[in-house]
Amino acid sequence: MLTSYMVHCPHPGCGWFGSLLPSRDTDLWSGSIPTATTALFECPECGHSWRARVVGDDVIPLTEDEPVHLA
Repeated sequence: MLTSYMVHCPHPGCGWFGSLLPSRDTDLWSGSIPTATTALFECPECGHSWRARVVGDDVIPLTEDEPVHLA
């Protein structure tokens, strides 16, 4: 079972909101408890990508200068 997250696109001028699956390494998200701590999302509206930190059932967008810690 893949885990999707309710997200807002953080890119200026977009404002898209909806449920997304992480866009890469989907094997990390296929279990009942995801093993990754950082996810990459791609907005279906504007096409931009962004990284987010997984915190429980939520994700928090990361800034470009924040380090990525992959599981």
